[in-house]
Amino acid sequence: MIGVTGGLGSGKSTVSKILAAHLEAELTDTDELCRIHLQPGASGYEQVQKVLGQNYFLENGELNREFLRQQVFADDQIKEILESILHPLVERDVLAMQRRCNETGCHLVVEVPLLFEVGWQKYCETTVVVYVPEVICTDRVILRSGLSRQAIKRIFSSQMDITDKRILADYCIDNSGTYASTMQQVHWTGRSIIAKKRKQLG
Repeated sequence: MIGVTGGLGSGKSTVSKILAAHLEAELTDTDELCRIHLQPGASGYEQVQKVLGQNYFLENGELNREFLRQQVFADDQIKEILESILHPLVERDVLAMQRRCNETGCHLVVEVPLLFEVGWQKYCETTVVVYVPEVICTDRVILRSGLSRQAIKRIFSSQMDITDKRILADYCIDNSGTYASTMQQVHWTGRSIIAKKRKQLG
């Protein structure tokens, strides 16, 4: 398993897609898995409804995702409750994918925003951090989401410092330059991962 992480607005998804294409690997995104588990009828949806109550749901029965996001950033207890519900479900999904990839001999690239924070590096043969200076990330997120600088700062403060992630990761992709520069770094990383795998297989 290859875990890809980085700060908010760093370009993790872009790097994950390029790397998966280069390696001809399976690709999954833990944030997307969380969204799936919070759809009506899903296990995560039902647990959130039971634990947090109807205040977190719209009249049509769908989860009020914007309200939930606000509460998660404002209240650590709500954040912990949500993580205790979703993390085991997503972990189960990812490990099942990893078993299938092991059987077929293909790589699995997993985008995990909180990879080091939740200790998922223990499942990864290789970890990749996508780096962009915080000021650039902030401008990107404001442009695409409309979040305030204050809200974005709270998100950054709830995550491990990007400098620490760079120290822990096997590879670092600097995504603050041109697209061509990012592509070159990802392809070099992919070649290195392939070479490492071949060496392990003898």
